Amino acid sequence: MKNILLLCAGVIVLIASCKKPETLPSTTSTFSTYSSMDTIYQMLEVKPKYVTVNGGTGGTFYGTSGTRYVIPPNCLQDGAGNPVIASVQFEVAEYLKKGDMIFSGVLPQSDNNELISGGEFYISATLSGQKIYLKPGCTCLANIPRNGDTTDGMEFFAGRPGPDSIKNKVNWKKNDSAGIVRPIVKPFDRIKDTLEIISDSFRFCNADRLGLSGWKYQTFKITIMASNATLTSTDELHTYAFYDNYKSFWNCSWYGGPVDNVYSEHHVPDIPVHFVSYALINKRFYAGVTAATPKTGENYTVTLFETDPAQFKAQLNNLTK
Repeated sequence: MKNILLLCAGVIVLIASCKKPETLPSTTSTFSTYSSMDTIYQMLEVKPKYVTVNGGTGGTFYGTSGTRYVIPPNCLQDGAGNPVIASVQFEVAEYLKKGDMIFSGVLPQSDNNELISGGEFYISATLSGQKIYLKPGCTCLANIPRNGDTTDGMEFFAGRPGPDSIKNKVNWKKNDSAGIVRPIVKPFDRIKDTLEIISDSFRFCNADRLGLSGWKYQTFKITIMASNATLTSTDELHTYAFYDNYKSFWNCSWYGGPVDNVYSEHHVPDIPVHFVSYALINKRFYAGVTAATPKTGENYTVTLFETDPAQFKAQLNNLTK
């Protein structure tokens, strides 16, 4: 009996020694590394759509976000003023969501003042690599879907080169040149579901208005932290206050950046917002979002987690209006 017990014990030891060791969860990150934040912006910027329109007959086409463009017949000319009736290549890009605006560097801002946007787009025309223009007295038209946004008072803003060719490439100017914005109502529908923008030239165009009057700006702090990483003063950090019910946001770094990763803010009103922050830490992309209705004296915390930049941009596009 004793021999049998010893034999069984030996078999158990042999089986245990042959058992595959337990595999611990991998701690290796599956996210990519990036040489700079500019690389991420260039990767996530809105990609233009290209279409061909005959200059003699004109035509209509749609962009990537449902905007409908109308090019009138016999309204194109080259740089020397000669009529163009050949087929012309049009380039359009649309910025109707806040994630697209942020990561394309097409911000709804005019001389560092936030705007409430109804939609932004860029349009240009070329023939054999040469720029094509609208004839004097001619206009192009764009119908931008509003998707339930009923903010009124939109006016025409034209885009001029901004202070940063990647992160803030457009500065919007009101009454810079001829342009009209007017709402369109569908038959039997009281909602003004489309904004019609009419421009006398091909360029950056925007349906915008200045911030709402009567906003009560609050004085508070925003503390930025990073999960499983150390955020230093040399890391490129960006923080915005997204206004939930408007296509508008405030850059929290305009009036001075953070001190020890803490922003002292006094230019955000007491309306529902999402604080959006992201940074490149050790060549890895970290981002976070915190919802709040700012109140004077409060301290709000945004925790950054390593994430995929494209997924984060999609999150911002689906966050609010």
